[in-house]
Amino acid sequence: MSARRIAVVTDDAAALPPAWAAAAAGTGGLAVVGMPVMIDGQIFPAPERAPGAGDDEVPRALLLALAEGRPVTTSRPSPGQFRRVYRRLEAAGYEGIVSVHLSAELSGTTGSARIGRRAVDVPVTVVDSRTAAMAQGFGVQRAWTAAGAGAGLEDVAAAAREGSRDNTLLLWVPSLEPLRRGGRLAPSAAVLSQVLPIRPLLSIDGGRLVAVEKPRTAARARARFAALVGEALATAEHEDPVLVLHHLGDEDGARELGEQLVEAHRPDARLLVCPLPPVLAAHVGLGARAAVVEGPSARPVLHPVPPGTAPGGD
Repeated sequence: MSARRIAVVTDDAAALPPAWAAAAAGTGGLAVVGMPVMIDGQIFPAPERAPGAGDDEVPRALLLALAEGRPVTTSRPSPGQFRRVYRRLEAAGYEGIVSVHLSAELSGTTGSARIGRRAVDVPVTVVDSRTAAMAQGFGVQRAWTAAGAGAGLEDVAAAAREGSRDNTLLLWVPSLEPLRRGGRLAPSAAVLSQVLPIRPLLSIDGGRLVAVEKPRTAARARARFAALVGEALATAEHEDPVLVLHHLGDEDGARELGEQLVEAHRPDARLLVCPLPPVLAAHVGLGARAAVVEGPSARPVLHPVPPGTAPGGD
């Protein structure tokens, strides 16, 4: 084995770029635990699969179910899933494991990981990323890179926390109803979904989804989504900024938007276009858009709305 003494485990809510995940898994020291999605009584995806491995059947079935308005539910991975992954890494000779997961305010995944680690003899540090999608994925990548440089357990865990912190995440959902039903909204945002016809822009604060702005039309929501992401990208403090556009069955549209934002606001930025994993797509629905800007920004999306762009406008 190389200098890599610590393995990194995550869940597929991290929305890692498939090519990167496959390459990292091939190098060694990365495992991704699948988060089950239930469609018509059938569980997708399979609990154990290689990182970066595509499964076209899942998006097709999910898109169809969402389009037809059929119930789609999710659940946290079982402690047994984590136990099997941790034991496999222990048997491979790793001295420790850092397990980086979706915000504990949104899922019980960290709880399952903590139960699963009891069955292994090597130390397992469970990191609550306090975020989701590639805002979480950047922490995973940072941890895996640190482990490859020979870092120990504490330093790899610190890299995961650092990489997950201060990334800008913005999400537009056509309706808050799926998130409200799943209990994944802060109470104030959940109330809005019941009293106002809005197309909300959301972010994560303190590990929970919160409303950033509340446009009432889809056109206004799209415009404000692009404006806020562009603003965060233009003022990104990262030396080599990365913009991630997540999509649900619309790769070409996401890429076109991302290229426009990079050209207009930060030509030196790198663009990544990644699918939303089924576990997140199930809660945001068709038409959702998500963007992540790596690292802190001088103008993050969670700031007071400028004059003339008050929530609830046209």
